[in-house]
Amino acid sequence: MAISASRRVLNNFGVVLRGRGIAALFTLAATALMAHALPATEFGLVILLHTYVLAVRGVLNFRTYEAIVRFGVPLHENKDNEGLKHLFRKTTLIDMASALAATMAGVAAASTAGGFLHWDEQMTSMAGLYSLILLTTIINTPNGILRLYDRFDALSVFYTVGPSIRISGVLVAWYLNSGMEVFIAVWASAFVVENCWLMMRGHMERKKHIDGTIWKTGHETQLQDTTGEFRRFIMVVYWQTNIDLLPKHISVLLAGSLLGPAAAGMFRLARDFSSILTKPAMMLREVLFPDLTRILHTKAEGFYELGIRAVKVAGAAGLVLVLLSIPAAAPILGVIGAEYTQAATLLTLMLIAATFELASSPLRAAAYAMGKVSQVLRIYLLSVSVYLGLFYLLTPALGLTGPGLAAITGSLLILLLMLPLVRKHQDT
Repeated sequence: MAISASRRVLNNFGVVLRGRGIAALFTLAATALMAHALPATEFGLVILLHTYVLAVRGVLNFRTYEAIVRFGVPLHENKDNEGLKHLFRKTTLIDMASALAATMAGVAAASTAGGFLHWDEQMTSMAGLYSLILLTTIINTPNGILRLYDRFDALSVFYTVGPSIRISGVLVAWYLNSGMEVFIAVWASAFVVENCWLMMRGHMERKKHIDGTIWKTGHETQLQDTTGEFRRFIMVVYWQTNIDLLPKHISVLLAGSLLGPAAAGMFRLARDFSSILTKPAMMLREVLFPDLTRILHTKAEGFYELGIRAVKVAGAAGLVLVLLSIPAAAPILGVIGAEYTQAATLLTLMLIAATFELASSPLRAAAYAMGKVSQVLRIYLLSVSVYLGLFYLLTPALGLTGPGLAAITGSLLILLLMLPLVRKHQDT
């Protein structure tokens, strides 16, 4: 079982890596081209606007696809389609409620965000209007369905939909010498289309495996016995989502508040370059989670070995990119614009932090499979508290170097605390 699981993980990782890799390149190219086409301040404003919407979405994102994997795998293995219908209905209702709540919150909080980010009245109004794209974020259940049925190939396509639209739209806007508002429209359109595609594809996959609607289920299913556990899992993953959100989106907003929109744009640009490692970290966690769950469910061997092997390979790959970035960061950023070379040191520091994140991602998947979501939550809460504290203290004094040092400290802390947590499984 361990060998077949390893092969399946490698196959799924390769499929997802292809899609995520293309998506990362397209997103990076679109961001870089927009940075080149717009003044640094306007570029930063576009980044802050989209980040604001993503932050609101993150605060009200229950990430129900994690619950579909956690509770859907046993139901699928036992061929309990009625149980799966019940699960999909519950998660879809959560998705719909959270999307509506996020939209309302985005519109209502636009003025507060405008004051924090020093926006004028026009940008504040635009933020409220831009928040309407959150109505299309009913995507977690379709996402989970594709994971449950091992359709990582479809997820790979999904990852490229938005970035493809983004780079195409930015190319046209750059060629036409368009203003900031056109670039904002491109970012919004890409977000809406990719969400609609995932909703359609996920529900098409569900119909291939389960007949009938999810809104009517037959007899009482075994999922009823795990209602309390389901709720606890959803709430813990919800708080975990918020903790994941803070170093990603809130940090961009914080950089904008402390250093201004131009610096926020540079910070986002450096973070996009570091996504060469953070995206694989997310992918590795995504593809490992279902298979590690299956190993534990079937009581097969190889759980610990599979996770640790992934940690070693991930860490080594990240270290190579860090070494390459030391001489290459400034020339690469210089192609975008001379003013962006001041983020070269930040880029290398962010890659170091991303290496630690990449190495710890298999450990988080293993801990989730073991049901240790609460312990993981506490570890990440501590890490984010340290990260944001250092971010706030170091950034005014060190400029863009401060966020990089804070990111390294936070991600290293996660790695050091996750290792003993997962190792306990081997000892039991």
